[in-house]
Amino acid sequence: MANTFKKMALPLAITAALFASGFANATPVTEATSRVGQELQTSSAAQYQNIDLNARYTSDVLFENESNLFWGEGKRIKVLSKTGKNIAYTAESDKVHPTLTKHSRKMDQAIIQVDDNVYLGYGFGLDTPVMIEGDDGIIIIDPGESVQMAESVRAQFRAITDKPVKAIIYSHNHIDHISGVRAWATDEQVASGEIQIIAQEGLTAAVANWSSNLGTLLGQRTSFTGAKHVEEGENGTVNDGLGPRFMQGDISFIEPNVLIPSLETLDITISGVKLQIVNVPSETKDEIVVYLPEQKILHAAEVLQGENFPNLHTIRGTKFRDPAMWFKGIDVMREFDVDVMINSHGRPVEGKAAVANVLTAYRDAIQYTHDQTIRYMNKGMTADELVEVVKLPKHLANHPWLGEHYGTVAHAVRQIYVGYIGFYEADPWQLEPMAYNQRAKAFVEIMGGRDHIIKTAEAAIAAENFTFAAEILSYPITVNKDDTEARQLKAQAYKAWAADQVNINWRNWGLNAAAELEDTRDFSNLISFASVDVLTALPSKQIFEMMTATLIAEKTLDVQTALTYNFADTNESFTIEIRNGIAQLHEKALEGADVQINTTRAVLNQILMAGPNGQQVIGQNMQSGDFAFAQGSIQDFGQFMSYFDKPMSPEEIMLIVR
Repeated sequence: MANTFKKMALPLAITAALFASGFANATPVTEATSRVGQELQTSSAAQYQNIDLNARYTSDVLFENESNLFWGEGKRIKVLSKTGKNIAYTAESDKVHPTLTKHSRKMDQAIIQVDDNVYLGYGFGLDTPVMIEGDDGIIIIDPGESVQMAESVRAQFRAITDKPVKAIIYSHNHIDHISGVRAWATDEQVASGEIQIIAQEGLTAAVANWSSNLGTLLGQRTSFTGAKHVEEGENGTVNDGLGPRFMQGDISFIEPNVLIPSLETLDITISGVKLQIVNVPSETKDEIVVYLPEQKILHAAEVLQGENFPNLHTIRGTKFRDPAMWFKGIDVMREFDVDVMINSHGRPVEGKAAVANVLTAYRDAIQYTHDQTIRYMNKGMTADELVEVVKLPKHLANHPWLGEHYGTVAHAVRQIYVGYIGFYEADPWQLEPMAYNQRAKAFVEIMGGRDHIIKTAEAAIAAENFTFAAEILSYPITVNKDDTEARQLKAQAYKAWAADQVNINWRNWGLNAAAELEDTRDFSNLISFASVDVLTALPSKQIFEMMTATLIAEKTLDVQTALTYNFADTNESFTIEIRNGIAQLHEKALEGADVQINTTRAVLNQILMAGPNGQQVIGQNMQSGDFAFAQGSIQDFGQFMSYFDKPMSPEEIMLIVR
């Protein structure tokens, strides 16, 4: 195990190498000794903050149950059954920080019971499905991350009760909270109202965004976040921070039929169980929490991201998450009279004082990070400077629900900076820098050439300055992507760096980056956001909206044409108008459209499900008359569709070698 606390000074070995080659002035030696704000220790994760990790779990108010599966004495919570499995990696290894394996050992698979009617399927995957048993049916909160994962939990729940599903609640739009829905419900049951699917009104639009608009890139970046290109275990992912691991399988989606307006509360009784369902914008704007007032139980959804400092920004990529909105959302939850708190991720908490302790510490950590970032931004600091001074105070850094296993203060601070004022740090060179490849060539030259960079990187790795080595190696790799020696050396740096991380996302990115550099990526376990089931469940408008961002603009700068779809079964019409490099969607039929197609949404779903065989499905439906051209021809349709780009395959997308 590498040292877990390192100064960021340039090591003597590198300094000597630079002096020997006459380039000492190219890389100044800088001690990280800032005294602004709290004393600087490093800009990195929690293990560098001199925290006594073994002492973090001692408190008279907040303490772990002897079962290691919940917090509290066990007056209202009990472990109903255990499977004897833990699908996280729990063994000791010099390739895994011991804090991460300790985190894994909190994730034993179990059914946890609260009172006599609330059950948690804990440790079966990243998400924790919840079953609430009512008089004549059950309510499911968060159906799971895949159909197969949900089925494994359903089997456990069905050993408790065979009452029918009356309602499913999506806590928010993320894939791990909705995708197991078909293990619990069918389209017919939802369409008839037999089963209610309850969600905030913005959920479906958010699903459309991640499932297609940037689905290809997000799938690849999420695979890096989960280390899906390398084997699981000591050489790969050990847990997913929020839970043991994301259990891949079929991604399903059924559109909700009960919608909660923004910032509003739904008071509802289902199977005799009174529920207050409240929109609490936080991690997502569509986040909803569920409160059982008669039992004083709060399902906190993912407003709390388990026993981790939250991902105020997720490095896989997401829209700006407003920290001020987030901590104010937790304040809404603090107003509830809560005896027991359960979550989408992490172990349940029993006792008013314990729940209050967790909620208060969590919101204070978010506000502290936000406010101190803003404070020092107003002193003119840039993102690189901010991460050196914005550190959690010890009473928060030591809190057991704020370990930096998932989010980190450091990458949150950078996102807050960019979220408020953007990429531009005020130095005008940033507005017109040299082209990417030209900069790399220039930097290689002024750093003494490729061979000197290699020697310097080797010295940096020997001194355990792994990220410095990786940074300088980026330039010769950009100049020559086939530079095997530079790529192998950078991979070596990332593997060593990854072994020292307590943050699972940082670790996983390092390992996946190494796999890309070594050309050893395994795509068999790739996370894909593309799901035919999701696409066919989305409203038609969102299907066509996705197309507009795929227009090959340079091919259509002199093109003006339009295509109309008329759906007989849904009584809808949509037109995509291509006009000089843009594609505009109209929610109606445009008179004079060059191509007009009369068909049904059901046929469109067949085409979507056929994937690369979509043309055959179109041909079959043309023969039956279910896909008919009122204007134009199949050749005109093909010409129109040729103006739209096709996504790259995951194998073609390179995030590190570029």
